[in-house]
Amino acid sequence: MRAGIVGVGKLGGAVAQAFALDGTWDELVLCDAAPDLAWAQAEDLRHGFARDPGVEVFAGELADLAGSDVVVLAAGQGRKPGMTRLDLLHANAGLVADVSQSIARAARNATLLVLTNPVDVMTTVAWSATGRPRDRILGSGTLVDSVRLRTALAELKGVPVAEVDATVLGEHGDRAVPIFSRARVHGRPLDLTPEERDGLLQEVRGIAARIIDVKGGTAFGPAGCTATLARAVVAPTASVLPASVVLEGEYGLRDVAVGVPAVVGQGGVIKVEEWPLRSEEQAALQEAGRDLAGFVEDAAVVLGLAVRHTTLDRLTSA
Repeated sequence: MRAGIVGVGKLGGAVAQAFALDGTWDELVLCDAAPDLAWAQAEDLRHGFARDPGVEVFAGELADLAGSDVVVLAAGQGRKPGMTRLDLLHANAGLVADVSQSIARAARNATLLVLTNPVDVMTTVAWSATGRPRDRILGSGTLVDSVRLRTALAELKGVPVAEVDATVLGEHGDRAVPIFSRARVHGRPLDLTPEERDGLLQEVRGIAARIIDVKGGTAFGPAGCTATLARAVVAPTASVLPASVVLEGEYGLRDVAVGVPAVVGQGGVIKVEEWPLRSEEQAALQEAGRDLAGFVEDAAVVLGLAVRHTTLDRLTSA
């Protein structure tokens, strides 16, 4: 198995480390606009292995991504204190469109995992720019938000995180939608007060900003979740994970990437599960999709291209 990572700064470097230690990959190719940085990250990783990890790590160019099973796109401007993820739209749209096309040409059979923020919009941009089917392009999306929700619920209920099952859908950002109707502790449904739900929602939506204010960025959480998603994508058996996938009518949305329960495996997205949601959860998910579609339209203007995207009047439930 070969994986590539494009953009190996603070976040991409953490992704590289998570992949190198994961045990799934035989080869790991690191690419960056600054070749010396890719070389340095590869060397540093190799020096960090106390024993042979079973993976060959090396720096390369985009052409060296040929034969990759998965390529992670982590290039672009990172989120800084005081910024929202959507503040990065103008800075990163052109880069994602260009680089995703180059990746698609070099690694023709790879599944592209988008990590660049705003990740849902950038996943749609990559899909539009490359012309690839949705099953081979997905974003890390709300997987890390779901981990954050499970962590917060475990602390609230005083149980280990492993005993909590909870999922966040919608945007990886301010329009994250915790699906409390499906949350479980010890396999049993939760009885949460409105105040507890609101507190958990604010925790999920705000924890990243607090981390960024203190340490300048998030890395370990997104990196670990991306490694989990990549492993699931190439697994021979299917599993369900929240990920940003371009929708084809599911949840009343079309032609925009939104965090949804994705069935992944065998090299890509197999299908999107449509969960029965409470009316307020369904409404919040559709609102997130409508807002994200508007940002995709903004990205199209920035790019000056006719990208594939929906118009707001099509974003209505069937």
